[in-house]
Amino acid sequence: MNTLNVSIAEGKKNFTKIIRASEEKKQKIIVSRRGNPVAVILPYEEYQKSRKKEALEKIKEARAIYHRSGISAEEVYEISKKELTAS
Repeated sequence: MNTLNVSIAEGKKNFTKIIRASEEKKQKIIVSRRGNPVAVILPYEEYQKSRKKEALEKIKEARAIYHRSGISAEEVYEISKKELTAS
């Protein structure tokens, strides 16, 4: 994926053009203030992929914790069921 660097001032001036470049050319846009990156604009499809990757990592972490705990899925189900019906 191409990367384009723009300042906040450029971003304000050319917002539509920058969004179009991100969308059509599949560009990642890094927005900077005084030369320091402060934000990223990327195609929505890429954003969704990154969110899915984050979710998968969280699932993997939870799975590892669950595996180390030694608790069975049935025990988790029963405990959860009791807590939900107690409310």
